Amino acid sequence: MDNTSGVEGTKKFEDLLIILIKYRRLIIINCLIITLAAVFISLLIPNKYTSVASFISPKHKSGLFGGIASFSNTIKDLSRTLGGKFGSVSDEVDNYLVILQSRSASEQVIKKFNLRNVYEIDKAKPFENVLDELKNNVDFKIEDEGNIVIAVTDKSPERAANMANFYIKILNEYSIKLSVTEARNNREFIGNRLNEVQTNIAILEDSIENFSKRYNVLDMKNQLKAAITFGAELKAKVEVAKIEKDLLKNNYGENNPLVQLAEIKVNELNKRLTNMKFGEDKNLASPLNLFIPFEKVPQIGMQYIRLKRDYEIQSKILEFIYPFYEQAKIQEQKDIPVVLVVDKAIPPEKKSSPKRSLIVIGAFLLAFFFSTGYVLIIESYSSLQEDETRYKKIKEGIIEPLKFSFRSKKK
Repeated sequence: MDNTSGVEGTKKFEDLLIILIKYRRLIIINCLIITLAAVFISLLIPNKYTSVASFISPKHKSGLFGGIASFSNTIKDLSRTLGGKFGSVSDEVDNYLVILQSRSASEQVIKKFNLRNVYEIDKAKPFENVLDELKNNVDFKIEDEGNIVIAVTDKSPERAANMANFYIKILNEYSIKLSVTEARNNREFIGNRLNEVQTNIAILEDSIENFSKRYNVLDMKNQLKAAITFGAELKAKVEVAKIEKDLLKNNYGENNPLVQLAEIKVNELNKRLTNMKFGEDKNLASPLNLFIPFEKVPQIGMQYIRLKRDYEIQSKILEFIYPFYEQAKIQEQKDIPVVLVVDKAIPPEKKSSPKRSLIVIGAFLLAFFFSTGYVLIIESYSSLQEDETRYKKIKEGIIEPLKFSFRSKKK
C-alpha cells in the first residue's frame, strides 16, 4: 500500500513537471513581464530615509537645591500630608510619550516643515489627513534600557533628522512649561500654607504673651520649682514662729506684748502661706502674686502646656515648609532642558525604504505561483473535456445551474 502511494506521488510530480514544461513559454513570459513591471514600479517609488534620536530622563539629584528635579513628587507627598489635592502621579516616561503624541506637537511639526506640501496633500482635504500621514512616518517607542527613541521617516534625510530633533525641542518646551506651571501651583499652595502657619504662630505668640501677663508666667517649670522651694521655706518659718510664740507664752504669759507680737508674726506667715496655696488676690497679675497659687497650678499649667505645645507644632511645621517654599520659587524660574539627549538625530546615508529587491522577488514569486495555478486549471479543464462522461456530469451538476441562476438575476 505504501509502495502504491509512493508511485502515485511520483507520477503526480512527473505530471506536474510535464505541465510546467508544456506551458513553460507562458509561465516565463508572465513572470518576466510582472517582474519587469515590479522593477519599473519600484524604481518609481521615491527613496525614504529614517533618522533616529534617542533621549533619557535625567536622574534626580539629592540635597536641598540639588533635589529640584524631584521636587514635584516631594510636593505631591507633602500636599497629601498637609491636606492638599494634586492629581495622580503618572510615570515620567509615559508623560513624555503623551506630549510627543499630542495633536499640539504634531501641529507644530507640520507647520514648521510645511508637511502639507511635502506630503502633497491638497489644501481642500481635511487637516486630519496630514496628521494621519505624519503619524505613519513617525514612531515613538520605549527601549528595554529605559530610553525613548524617536524615529522619523521622510524623503529628505536632512528633513527627517531635523524633524526628530525638533520633536525633542518641543518636548523640552512643553515639559518646562508644565513643570513651571506645576511649580507655580506648588508655590501657591505652599505659600498659602506658610501664611496660615505664620498667622497661627502670631496668634499663639499673642496668646502666650497675654497668658503670661495674666498669670505672671514667664517660665512655668522654673517658677513652679521656685514656688515649691519658697513655700517649703515659708512653712518652716511658720513652724519656727509657732515654737517661738509657745516659748514666750510659757515664759511670760498669754497677755505679754512679746507673745502678742509673736502671734501677729505667726498669723502673717500663715496668711502668706494661704495666699500661696489659694491666692487671696483675684488679680493674679498683681506684683504681690509672685507665684501661681498651688490650687490653680493644674488648670493654669494645662493651659500653658497646650499653648506651648501648639506653638512648638506650628514652629516645626514652619521649619519644615519654608525650605520647600524656597525650592518652589526656584523651580518656577528654571528653564533648563528636562531630557538628556543620548543620540542626536543625524541625516542618514542609507535609505530605509523601499526594499526594491524584496519587491522584485515577491513579484516574481507571485507571478510564478499564479501562472502555475493558471496553467494547472487550463490543463485540468482540457483533460475534463476529453473525458466526455465526466464533463457531462459536471456540466449538468454545476455549470448549467450557475448559468440559470445568472439569467434569473439578470431578468
